[in-house]
Order: sequence, then structure tokens, then C-alpha cells
Amino acid sequence: MMSTRVDPELYRELAKYGAIDMEICMQCGACSASCPLSSGTNPFPRKIYRYIQLGLKDKLLKSTEPWLCYYCGDCNKDCPRGAEPAETMMATRRWLTAQYDWTGLARRFYLSEAWEIGALIAVALGIIVLFGLFHGPVVTDRVSVNSFAPVIWIEIGDLVMAAILSAFLLSNAFRMYRFIMCDTKVPLWLYIKEAKAFGLNFLTQQRWRQCGEDRSRWLKHFILVSGYLTMMMLIIVFIRWFQVDDSSWHFTSIFGYYATGVLLAITVEMFRSRLKKEESLHRYSEFSDWLFLILLFLTTLTGIMMHALRLAGWPMGTYVMYVIHLAIAVPMLIIEVPFGKWSHLFYRPLAIFLATVREKASKDSRVEVADVMAEVGETFMSCLQCGTCTSVCPWNQAISYSPRRILRQLALETGTEASVDQAVWRCVTCNSCTVNCPRGIEIIDVIKSVRGLNVTAGRIPEPLTAPLDSLKANDNPWDGARAKRLEWAGDLDLPAFTPEHEYCLFTCCTTAYDPSNRLAGRALPQLLEYAGIAFGTLGADESCCGDPAHKLGADKIFLELALKNTDLFLRAGVQKILTTSPHCHNAFRNHYDGLKGSVASEHYTELLDRLVSAGRLRPILEVAGTVTYHDPCYLGRHNGIYEAPRRVLQSIPGLTLIEMVSNRQSSLCCGGGGGGAWDLTASSERLGVLRVEEALATGAEMIATACPYCIRMLNDAVRALGVEDQISVRDLSELLMQSVMMKDEARMTESVDLGIDREVCHV
Repeated sequence: MMSTRVDPELYRELAKYGAIDMEICMQCGACSASCPLSSGTNPFPRKIYRYIQLGLKDKLLKSTEPWLCYYCGDCNKDCPRGAEPAETMMATRRWLTAQYDWTGLARRFYLSEAWEIGALIAVALGIIVLFGLFHGPVVTDRVSVNSFAPVIWIEIGDLVMAAILSAFLLSNAFRMYRFIMCDTKVPLWLYIKEAKAFGLNFLTQQRWRQCGEDRSRWLKHFILVSGYLTMMMLIIVFIRWFQVDDSSWHFTSIFGYYATGVLLAITVEMFRSRLKKEESLHRYSEFSDWLFLILLFLTTLTGIMMHALRLAGWPMGTYVMYVIHLAIAVPMLIIEVPFGKWSHLFYRPLAIFLATVREKASKDSRVEVADVMAEVGETFMSCLQCGTCTSVCPWNQAISYSPRRILRQLALETGTEASVDQAVWRCVTCNSCTVNCPRGIEIIDVIKSVRGLNVTAGRIPEPLTAPLDSLKANDNPWDGARAKRLEWAGDLDLPAFTPEHEYCLFTCCTTAYDPSNRLAGRALPQLLEYAGIAFGTLGADESCCGDPAHKLGADKIFLELALKNTDLFLRAGVQKILTTSPHCHNAFRNHYDGLKGSVASEHYTELLDRLVSAGRLRPILEVAGTVTYHDPCYLGRHNGIYEAPRRVLQSIPGLTLIEMVSNRQSSLCCGGGGGGAWDLTASSERLGVLRVEEALATGAEMIATACPYCIRMLNDAVRALGVEDQISVRDLSELLMQSVMMKDEARMTESVDLGIDREVCHV
């Protein structure tokens, strides 16, 4: 899957190339509905607008859709906001041409008229100087072009020019190929088999026949291209026969007259259409669009004039016009063909060819929609395709990711292995899509179902096999030995749980086996002991809550772990589970059917909130500094606990709480859920890095959180950014313990009702 950071300058960049009204597009899809070349699985121009608006530069570079647009103008007429999608497609093609060009000249020529004209003049002067210095004998008693410009010299020059043009075009085409096919594996035989798609569309532009009211435009274009290619063949391949001094007839003359007549007639027709603005295609003609036509017209005209002077028997006039003709033709070929307007004649059929190959190489999704519906119901089939899920997905701040597309392709049964089967593994189950879906679709359940079908079929991404294997072998995802499950406690004397204890303290596997979580793990039991809370632990008998397996779709593994823990809790007489991890809390509360109605689950932040409010824990010592609180997804969006942790932080003297832009329900995920903790994505593309950057922007010295996964992911991000001296990651219980005076004489002994009502004001 392609991944990329958002480029905030992409919008402005496209505007330089002529894109219009991009900001008023509201993604309604009217342009796609009116476009005759758009389809249900490929809705452009809307899709291209979205890439531009979101700054998805790599997605735009990979797209072939801008080359499919022939500017019929239907999308412009049907846009309810009066935007100009077709013009934006035209501008995008100019931008893409500049991106393909490794020399940087295409960019300069498109963005600077002075550069383009200057380059044309420089090459023209070079041609004139060459003839001035190296021309052959000047015969004046008759016209002798072959004396003035020996055909062998011209032939060599033509071949050199053809080599230069080919080098530029082919090298740029290779860059285009790499952009478009960067993450697609295609066998060589498929390229060979589909090569006809390039030739057919290069010669005929046949798709143009489907566009616009004037269905003859493609024919005019075809005739123009045929004339142009004919003239190129005569000049480069048949110059020995084409460049003649006498008036004897040669078969190449027929093709020469055809090419000349076609080029002259069609260019004049295009001038007339552009001047009168008869078609929407010509409403916003750019300088580069005019320039190629002008050069083509002048090349043809000077060729006719030279031929007329030769027939009239005027030697010097013929030679001068010959030089003028080449001084116009050669710059046009060297500048405009590889770097300007003409290049679209090559890039468009190449884009269609690569799109065809990519489509043929894509394997259909192996997931049966009926199987998904059997597991999660049919609600997801009612998706409005509004795109809310995609717009709120945190991944779209780092890479391009679309839950909407997954739902759409499932519903239409048009998904591929890449777009559905593999795409679901990127989800970090943060629940942002579900809580914002206007139809109330449980999108995470759909994602989990597709994952589960893949797991059942043995199609599991390599990074996720280790945690799943460890869950089966060791009852934890970190390959930790069961006998070492309590090593995190160090010299703390944790009591073994008995039915007399109010709480059974359940240790998250990440707390147990991740060194970065040990300080947080030790702080909580000390606070509980100091507050007089009766708690115990089942220690090494605990198994993982199963959350990683559950969210990865490994239901069999999850059920085995759930049965082990359920049996353990019930046999031990547990009535209240106190969890250190929101993931454990969510699993016990929402996915352990055997505990419902008999065993309650509570996250430690709720208990600490009540203890502080009741005076059982008194933050007295000052903890000077500024802190920003990171809402764990599984504590906030999954279980609605937002204020309890903040009240605890606000109770600590000297500590100033500063909110990040993304907080509470809109909190930015750390990237650790749903298997994300084992993701091998480059650090620059991790959500944790974005979250730490957001925290740094507040000026905070600490990030407080209440989830072992978050601590791990944010610590990794701090190290990746190299900002250990600017900000640290702390667990809520660590900061509270730092402020509470841990002395026996200060212990509170009064009886306080510490029920487990959630997220209410305890002050």
C-alpha cells in the first residue's frame, strides 16, 4: 500500500499550472456522474479533486485518471458549485508532465513563458549558427538544396535529434512507470500481451469518441497526429528521398502533400475554435497550448514557402527559407515534444496502457461479501459513501487510507486483494470512523470481519504472525514467559487475590513485558495500597485479555484466552477487575460474555479520580511543569472516559494542563491498537510521531496518558524524533504518585463509597 505524508503545498502547486476553483468542490460526485469515462470503481474527476484537496501528492503521482480526461466539459456544466473539474484535470496533466521530467525543464517551461520562449530562441539561434558555419557550397545558378545542406548531414542530424528526443521521452516515461506501478507486481508477459493498448490509443485516441457533443473531435485529432507522424517519418527515415532538388516525382511526395495539407488545415481549424471559444475545451487556453499550435503551423507554412521558392527557381530565397524552416521545426521538436504540450500524445496512451496492465494484474478480493454480512449483518451495505469515515481517519494525516473505499468495494463486490484484503490490516481500530458515521455503521466490525476471513484462510501479514503465535504459545503477544509475568513489579509485595479483596488488579501484557511501562505499572499498586484499597493479583495465572487477537480477527485465539480468564476470575471469586490498560477494560467489559452480570471491569483512572475526590489520595507535593493529556482511543472513543483522567491531572499542584488540538473524541490515535504496535511502517509515517509533534506544538514538557500501548508508541515516537530533551511520556499514576505524600501517618481511614459508576462528576 502506498503511504505518504500530506503535502500542504500541493494545492498551491496545482494552481500554478492552471487549476481553478479547487477549494469550492464539496465532493458531491456530480462531475463523476456526468463524466462518460468515469465508472463506479473509478470515480474521477472527484477522486482527483480529493487528492488535491487533501494534499495526497503520491496518490496523485500514481494516478492515471487525469490522462483519461479529454475535456468534453460535461463535468463543468453539471457542477452545482460552478467549479472547473476539466480545467483542473488539464492542469494536473501539466503538473504530472513536470513531475515525470527529471531535467526540471518541463516545470520551468510551464511556469515561465520567458523560459520557454528563451529556450526556443536559443535552439533556433543554434540551428542558424550551425548553418552559418557549416553549410555546404552555395549554388546560385540553380536551386541545389543538397549542395547547401548535404542530405547525409541532415540525415545524421535527424538521427541525433531522434536519439535526443527518445532519450528524454523514454527516461521520463520510465519515471512515469515507476510512479504509477510502484507497488504493483506485474509479470513481463502481461506487459507484452497488453502492449496493443498503447499502440491503439497512441494512434487513434479512441476513448475520445465517448466524450462530448462533438464526436468528430477525435477524428480531427487523429488526422492531425497522422499528418504529424507522417512528416516525422519522412524527415527522419526517408529524408534521402524526400529532400530532392529536381522536380521528378517520388512516391514520398504523396505523403508529404498529405502531411502538409493536414497540418495546415487542422491547425487553422484549431486556431479558429480557440479564438471563437466554440468549445469548452478552449475556454482557458494556456500559453503552452497556443505555442505548440503556432510552432506547428509555422513549421508547415515555412515548409510550403521553401517548396514554393524552390519551384520558383530562387536559390538564395530557398536556402534562407530552409534555414528558417529548420530554426522553427527543430526547437519545436526538441522543446515541445518532450517538455511541453506535445508530450501528452505519448503520456496519455502510456497511462492507459499502465492502467490496463495494473487492472489485469490486480487479483480479485478473496473475501466473500456474503460471509461478511453473515458475521456483522447488512448495515454496512447502507453506507452513503459520504466519506466521513475517511475524512476523520487519523491515517489520512500521515498516509492515504480510505475506509469508505473498503466499504464501497465490499458492497459492489469490486474489491481486489490490495484494496480490501490487504488494506484492512492498516486499520488501528481507533473507532473514529464509527463514532462519526452518520449511519451508525460499526466500521471496525466490518474491518475485523474481513481480517478474520483472511486469518481463517491463512493470509496474515508477516509482522502479525509473531504476536499471534506468541498468544497461542505463551498467552501473551510479546513472547514473554508466563513465569516472568510479575517481574515488572520488582521489589513490590503484591498480595495474591482472595475473595476478600475488593479489586483484582489485572496487569496488561504490555505493562508486564515492556520495559518502558514498568514505572507506570509500579506506581498504581503503591497508590492503591496507600489509599487503603483492598486489592490482589492473580499474577502468573493471568492470560492476555485477548484484545490483539480479537481486533486482528483471530477469533479462535481470542475465545480460548477469554475462556481461560473467565474461568480463572470466576473460580477465584473476582467481582471487580481493575485494569491498567483500556484495551483490557474494553475486552472484559464488552467482549467477555461469561463475565456479564457477574464480574465488573473498571479502568484505574476512574478509581483514582474517585480516590482523589474523596480525599483518600491527596496530591500535596508540587509537580512543576506543563502537561498535555493524550486520550487513549480505547479509553475515550471506545468507552467514553474523558474527564476522569483530566480531573486527576488538574488536582496535582504546580501542574498546568494544556490541551492538544486533537483531544477527547477527536484525539489522534497513537497507532498502537488493532495490531499497530507491531507495524513496521517507517517512523516518519507513524501516528505516534504525529501525536508527539502535536504535543510539542503546545509547549508541554510532558505527555500524560493512561494506556500501556500509548506509552510504548509515544516513547518510540519521541526517540524517532530525537526530542527526549524536550518532552517525556508519563503515565497518569506516575504523576499522581509524585505528588501524593506517601507516609503512613497521612493515610486516610474513613470509609468512602467507591462504587464503579463511570464518567460522572465525583467532585
